[in-house]
Amino acid sequence: MNFVILGAGAVGGYFGGRLASSGANVTFLVRNRRYQQLEDTGLNVRSIHGDFTVTPSLALTVDAIEQPDVVIVALKNYHLEGALPEIRSLVEKGAKVLPLLNGVQHMDVLVQEFGQDAVLGGLCYIEATLDSDGNVIHTSPMHDIVIGSLASSDETLLEDLESAFKQSGVNVRVSESIMVDMWQKFIFLTSLSSITASIRKPIGPILSDVVSKRFLEDLIQEIISVGEAKQVRLPADAFEQVMNKLNSISPSMTSSLHRDLEKGLPLEIDSLQGAVLEMAQPYEVKTPCVRSVYALLHPYREGAK
Repeated sequence: MNFVILGAGAVGGYFGGRLASSGANVTFLVRNRRYQQLEDTGLNVRSIHGDFTVTPSLALTVDAIEQPDVVIVALKNYHLEGALPEIRSLVEKGAKVLPLLNGVQHMDVLVQEFGQDAVLGGLCYIEATLDSDGNVIHTSPMHDIVIGSLASSDETLLEDLESAFKQSGVNVRVSESIMVDMWQKFIFLTSLSSITASIRKPIGPILSDVVSKRFLEDLIQEIISVGEAKQVRLPADAFEQVMNKLNSISPSMTSSLHRDLEKGLPLEIDSLQGAVLEMAQPYEVKTPCVRSVYALLHPYREGAK
């Protein structure tokens, strides 16, 4: 199986690096600056599960890639629109699209652009970032991927993907209801990113503060209400599942949104908090907590000025 990783940042670099280090055929499709960086230093991963370095196969254009089977899209959501022509070219060459993006609305974009048969559902749980030298820094035990089919013809492909990810050492699960799983991750991530970025602290001190924790609980309920209004088949204990996960992660864990805010980088609030507000509007679901977070973070949306 030939993998293309579109986006060699923290997520694409980590999972693509794991695949490459286990012997999979992996090509990183990157921009000039990242190309030169990886060409000079290799792809270095500093992980709680063990450090490793790979000499990556790199491409600057789709023309340099032959016979792609799967393109793992690991971009920030605000870069997706600009990457659609490259993804289209890979799909036309035979690739299936496996997105590991934050949010849920990108699935509508991908299906509309490429058709349901060309798109898989996917999500990941990982706490990772790039340092100033471009190394991937993986700081918590989580390195989980969930994949699933939107069409009935993907069973063999999913089995092959599951085998490749297992061989790479990451935790992988094939879901029979991938959109529900993606929504559950969306609730978790939007909640975690909202509270950590707004308060500028990791999750532990937030859960220890009665007032902050109550705000977080209300925010989670709002997002669940939006999912229910959209008739997403969320489990009856969706709230308890999210809270259990938040209580089980390391107290020092924060979110990529919080890290991007601290670095002065653009923020993915339109695909997280903004998406909740957009999806709530047609159903007139009240989301005051999410709206407050969106307003607080909106001045930083484009990063440091």
